Amino acid sequence: MKSGMTSAYLPKKYTLPQFSTLLAILSPRLCLDPVSFAPENIFRYNDIMKQDKDQRRTSPGTFFPGHAPKRPTMNWMQDRTRLLSLFRHAVLWCAIGLLGMHSTYAMEVERLRTEAVKNPVGIDVEKPMFSWMMDADNERGIRQTAYEISVFTDAAHTTQVWTSGRIESDRQIDVPYGGNQLSPSTRYYWTVTVWDNKGRESTSSEEAYFETGLLGSGWDGARWIKATDTPLSSTENVITHYSVETDFEIENLSAGIIFASNAEHSHYYMWQVNLEAGYPRFRPHIWRGPNLTDATCLAEIDLRPFIDVQLHKTYHLRIEVDGNVARTYIDDVLIDTRTNPDGGDYGYGTVGIRQDRALNNYNDTERAYFDNFTVTDLEGENPKILLHEDFSDENNPFTIGQIKDGRLFIEASYSWYSPMHTPAVYVLDLDFLIERDNAGIIFSGYDTDNFHLWGINVRDKDTPFLRRHVKTNGTFSSNDADLGKFFTKAELTGSLHHLTIKVKGTTVETYIDGALVDTYTDTSGRLKNGLVGFRTYHDLTMDEMAYYDNIKVTTYDEEDGTQGTVTFSEDFEGSGMAFSDGTVVTKEGSKMLCVHSTYEETCAMQTGTEKGIPLFRKVFTAKSTVKSAKIYASALGVFDLFINGKRVGQDGTTMYDELKPGWTDYRKEINYMTYDVTPLIQEGENAVGAQVSNGWWGGAIAHGMYGSPSLGFIAKLRLEYEDGTIENIITGTDWSCSYCGPVILGDIYNGETYDARRESAWSTPGYDASQWFATTENTEFNGEITAFRGPTVKVRDFLRRPPRTITVYEGTKASGTTYGTINVVRTLEGTETLRLKAGETALFDLGQNMTGWVRFTAKGQRGTKLRFKFGEMLNDTGAADRANDGPGGSLYTYNLRTAEATLHYTLKGTEDGETFQPSTTFFGFRYCEVTTTSDVEISKLTGEFVGSDLDELATFETNHPDVNQLYSNIIWSQRDNFLSVPTDCPQRDERLGWTGDTQVFARAASYNTDTRAFYRKWLNDLRQSQREDGAYPEIAPFCNFWGFGNSGWADAGVIVPWTVYLMTGDQCVLSESYASMSLYMDWLSTQSGGGFKYNGAGTATGDWLSYETTDGRYVSVCYYAYVAQLMSKISGVLSEAQSDRFHLDSLKYNTLYDNIKEEFQRRYLNEDGLPTVSTQASYLMALKFGLLPETAIGKAREVLRKKITDNGYKLSTGFLGTSILNQTLSAEGMDDLAYGLLLQRENPSWLYSVDQGATTIWERWDSYTKDGGFNKHPWIMNSFNHYSYGVVSEWMFRYVGGIEADEAQPGFKHIILQPTPDFRSEFPTGQKRITQAKASHLSGYGRISSEWQYKEDGRISYTATVPANTTATLYLPVQDETDDITESGKPAEEAEGVNLKGIVDGKAVIELQSGTYQFGTEKGSPDRVEESTSQNLRIHPNPFCDRLHLSCGEDIRYASVTACNGQILYRQNRGGNIDTSAWASGIYVVRVDTPEHSYIEKVVKK
Repeated sequence: MKSGMTSAYLPKKYTLPQFSTLLAILSPRLCLDPVSFAPENIFRYNDIMKQDKDQRRTSPGTFFPGHAPKRPTMNWMQDRTRLLSLFRHAVLWCAIGLLGMHSTYAMEVERLRTEAVKNPVGIDVEKPMFSWMMDADNERGIRQTAYEISVFTDAAHTTQVWTSGRIESDRQIDVPYGGNQLSPSTRYYWTVTVWDNKGRESTSSEEAYFETGLLGSGWDGARWIKATDTPLSSTENVITHYSVETDFEIENLSAGIIFASNAEHSHYYMWQVNLEAGYPRFRPHIWRGPNLTDATCLAEIDLRPFIDVQLHKTYHLRIEVDGNVARTYIDDVLIDTRTNPDGGDYGYGTVGIRQDRALNNYNDTERAYFDNFTVTDLEGENPKILLHEDFSDENNPFTIGQIKDGRLFIEASYSWYSPMHTPAVYVLDLDFLIERDNAGIIFSGYDTDNFHLWGINVRDKDTPFLRRHVKTNGTFSSNDADLGKFFTKAELTGSLHHLTIKVKGTTVETYIDGALVDTYTDTSGRLKNGLVGFRTYHDLTMDEMAYYDNIKVTTYDEEDGTQGTVTFSEDFEGSGMAFSDGTVVTKEGSKMLCVHSTYEETCAMQTGTEKGIPLFRKVFTAKSTVKSAKIYASALGVFDLFINGKRVGQDGTTMYDELKPGWTDYRKEINYMTYDVTPLIQEGENAVGAQVSNGWWGGAIAHGMYGSPSLGFIAKLRLEYEDGTIENIITGTDWSCSYCGPVILGDIYNGETYDARRESAWSTPGYDASQWFATTENTEFNGEITAFRGPTVKVRDFLRRPPRTITVYEGTKASGTTYGTINVVRTLEGTETLRLKAGETALFDLGQNMTGWVRFTAKGQRGTKLRFKFGEMLNDTGAADRANDGPGGSLYTYNLRTAEATLHYTLKGTEDGETFQPSTTFFGFRYCEVTTTSDVEISKLTGEFVGSDLDELATFETNHPDVNQLYSNIIWSQRDNFLSVPTDCPQRDERLGWTGDTQVFARAASYNTDTRAFYRKWLNDLRQSQREDGAYPEIAPFCNFWGFGNSGWADAGVIVPWTVYLMTGDQCVLSESYASMSLYMDWLSTQSGGGFKYNGAGTATGDWLSYETTDGRYVSVCYYAYVAQLMSKISGVLSEAQSDRFHLDSLKYNTLYDNIKEEFQRRYLNEDGLPTVSTQASYLMALKFGLLPETAIGKAREVLRKKITDNGYKLSTGFLGTSILNQTLSAEGMDDLAYGLLLQRENPSWLYSVDQGATTIWERWDSYTKDGGFNKHPWIMNSFNHYSYGVVSEWMFRYVGGIEADEAQPGFKHIILQPTPDFRSEFPTGQKRITQAKASHLSGYGRISSEWQYKEDGRISYTATVPANTTATLYLPVQDETDDITESGKPAEEAEGVNLKGIVDGKAVIELQSGTYQFGTEKGSPDRVEESTSQNLRIHPNPFCDRLHLSCGEDIRYASVTACNGQILYRQNRGGNIDTSAWASGIYVVRVDTPEHSYIEKVVKK
């Protein structure tokens, strides 16, 4: 509470200090201690009360296993009781008038939000929207009548910049700022005062603020930068003006010249003359990585207007580089002038030649001759020749190629200029033991996509053989050499052998146990003394596994092999090991490396020379005391900021945002983050730094969407000094970079590799960065940089999970299955300290499938390597035919597919232990598997939950423990998949924003958590990803994983905005998306064909993963009708006058719906009016979307019922059908079937997975079955954490709990309470009645709660809470129309805030004001006749049947009756009798206007 503000607990006319003083004077008369009423103690009391109330409001309670809300300590409880007692005495004294003050009251204004977020920082919104909540302690009939918002520039609220003044309105959601233009980089504080209908006033006391970002002020010259390999010390001598030229003759397809390559050949330019299309083209390329997939073709230029290059003719190519411009000539004709696509200078580096293969025919190779290869330095007046080669002798200075007739001939190879190049001469020695199928030995390795691989295979043929592979840019070529004359399969399997590979130039000799078994001449041109390693492969038919030891590489300076030096060795006896993967185990009495995969290929590559992820830094001087420091930053990748050695958190604290800046469609937009770093800045010298990892920009998760881009960083640090001057520190080429940090790899799919030995003070000003590298401008991002919106990703502490158990095993035991079972050596309690030995494997069971990472403390020798692998399930029996990927009891990871999902940590050897958690990736896991290269002690391991920081709004509980577990599974799957975007799964190589998954679950999600800002951000991603013709993608942000325009998925562009509006009342979400939605509807209108006009969207997805296939086109037409219906509603909401565009659109879309419905009936209905496509889903969609004639609805219900009961009370639906399944059944009066499906335990059903121990929702009904094991779909599409089928919780809230939104007053301004108990009289085998349910949802107005209990006589008792400033209509089930209905023990007709309207279809229709109500129903007396009156207005009967009479004691100027869908059924300037026989049953709104009054009443038709 701020000075001068009024407390909700204080009389209005006194301020807090005055009240405290007055109480101190009076305290002797009250026998009170005056100290108790000091302002700080009243503050303390309010804080305690507020803390307790917040705790009760947000506590997950029994629905979140393992979590118990914190309780105050006994001292706090005693203080609270004492203070409360004192305060009550004071209030009593005031109440009897001794002080002449107004009575006290308990109304609070709380939960203040700006742009639907609590205290957002860095928003670029000119007119922010404010929202708040009233808490009237459930007092009945409380409404807000007025409000006043005040905005200040200081936390003390002394400098006001705007006040709304008192506004007579009940609005409390999204009230816009109305003051002068906001300033950028400014924090604003705000309060709101509200008045209620009892004349009372309350001002908010919680701190509420928002901070503007750059707000259009710009970046002051800041530029995107990227890392280079150019040492800082050499930047002054860089050659920037030079030429590369050569004569060339194309023998086949093309000729390509490489220039400006870095030392690793991972960044360079390749200019190609290409004849493949039948005419000459110039095709300039840039490589931003070592692989073919890293290449980008910059242009396709037809050369015929310049020069008609032909086969078998010689031409002269010259490339002249001058800074950032390259001019290209052929025979002195200028054919191209090109600015560096990466920005900055092209640079100077290695040159070479690239010849590859035809684009569409791998066997057709590019071949060309080259001569007179020359590089000239053109700086100054006298050009200097740096390189000239005419190939006049047999010495080839390029790494690959043949000299023929004085020219260099290159075919399908990269060839780099290397004048000191000598043939590679080295020997690789190692011991190997084949456990299963094959041993794969890598040599001449560049990376995991480029190497030679010798496979010793004992599986695929009758005799063992050597398969020689060459992997080039991820593609294998191979041939075989038989080993049968040397060994049998049995001799090579299960026993130790020695392998020697001798490389001499292009000759490779292979020896096993000293015998020469193969001599091979290499023609790839890629042999070198490179990395060594091991490769293994696994699928459902193959499971390679081998052990390796005593690896040694001896390098020879001379070709005769006499002077050798051991350049690499590893025997696995030390604390660490020199390979990227594999497990060190004891085998044959020695430590060996076991290499084994659980999904396709795994490569264990030699380590020790890796670069880390890029680091950027800048040293600056703060010239005097800094008043304020704000940093604005973003990255192409995921970034973390550091200032003076400290990681940047919120307001200089240790509250960190993770995985910044999140995922958007980087083709169009990227977000920047804003942080107040004032506490981190010191007068004098400072350093700011950033680390950047792949994230969603550079990693495999982008699926090539952005090519193979460079990681980038941009920042603006704004310093405001005490004297008012401003200084900006911005990113530019004056920053330096390095790869020396401890994070070697950071990738969302593959995990993190962290070497603690490489930690340093790199982000402090005193650090020696003289060996760092220069940066250059990164020009690869061409979109807009916008302020971050929505909730950030955080480690959410209340969801932290300690392990339940730790299982340690070593090796396996035979069990009669493919892989056997694990050999358990000990088990521990989850919180015990683990002492793990090399060769052992520890399995931590967190007890909950979750998203995030682990945090742990480890103590061991320096260099010890820990490997953490993550999975959702354990193998059950070890049987391959059950899709196990390892021994029973071991970690199951096959469903991760290509995602390695591994954390590698190398200890620095701190004596007291070292604590670590990653920051560049996340995992989906319940189980964590740990191995070590030497003995280690691991303690305090916890599962840290990482996800978008959404407020949790709901509770749900029944008397059925398995249904409660189901709800827990649902909420956990939502948490786990709401990470920057709503993803499909958190573990495998997807984790994408699937639109279909999102739309089916959006309403359920919005009950569970505050999704408003989260979905608004994602809908912006969806709009950015929309195709130009209007089709929405199946994934947003879009990536090259799927396509566009498929029904149920693309339709999310209309369905999700409507859902957000319905659940939150946020009309902006509709207006923001309206143009985009309209464009989508226009696209749908073009999809006619096959003799039909209204086909809807595409059919590739349909009712995804259903057990019963529903025709895809049928589904598309149904959804077309649905989105047309929604567009009519959306347009109506946005319409402000009958002449505006939106009103006309509403009519248009309503007509479109009618037309679709008419064509649907001709296309898909039989003569009985029933669907010819006959599945559960087809009937559900026809009923849900209103596509059947009225005469067929009853029969359709009967058919649908029979389909479910004949199927053993089991569903057969997929994603789309399940999303409307139980809701439609209840809407059509089949609650019994809905309950039967909920409680079904056989597959497919919701409880089937619960019975298997699931803690999250599965992607498939049969992701795992008792009979068959893991699902065997060929796509290995088998997530155990996929929220889509959790959509049943929407039904649980809307019907079981009975909390329903009202389209006419969205966001729960008016609430429909429709508790739907389990009234079944017959039960499927094994089921019992649910006898109790309670649900609650924290809407924008407050906590709505609904609870019922089933009584022995078949009736229910019911309790509900309606928040302040809202109303509700309750449909209370009664057994008979004569039942007596009571509220808090008195007849409902006499209860305050209760208006009993009548009984319709077995339900009492009751209008409620705000407050908490307790209803009971008992067997009652004769039928009652209800008449509705409002002063002089008389409407009867109510409920009515075929006629309704309307009269009034005043002159009627206008009278109307409106249906719930907004259709006006009666409009006259008089009253009288109204024929209602054609009206459907339901609720109608009667409006009567007289010269003096307007009356509105609700009536009900039976």
